Amino acid sequence: LVVAGFVRVVAFDATLADAAAISASLFLIVSTSVVLGTLLPLLLQAAKIDAAHASTTIQVVMDVLGVLITCSVAPVVFGALAT
Repeated sequence: LVVAGFVRVVAFDATLADAAAISASLFLIVSTSVVLGTLLPLLLQAAKIDAAHASTTIQVVMDVLGVLITCSVAPVVFGALAT
């Protein structure tokens, strides 16, 4: 998925720095969603809450985290590539 994201960014005439920032963000977002998607139903079940609520919760949490991750990772990548 990271490679597809990188190719898509480059295909739209963005810089390699842009592509690297988006690819790094995409990797972290997908990794985070996999971990949360696995743990949240288990945690809800352990708390005696219906695990079916996990799907909508994960969607909302990952929407917010995706923006935060992208806004946090992009300046770091841009700063690292500028030096």
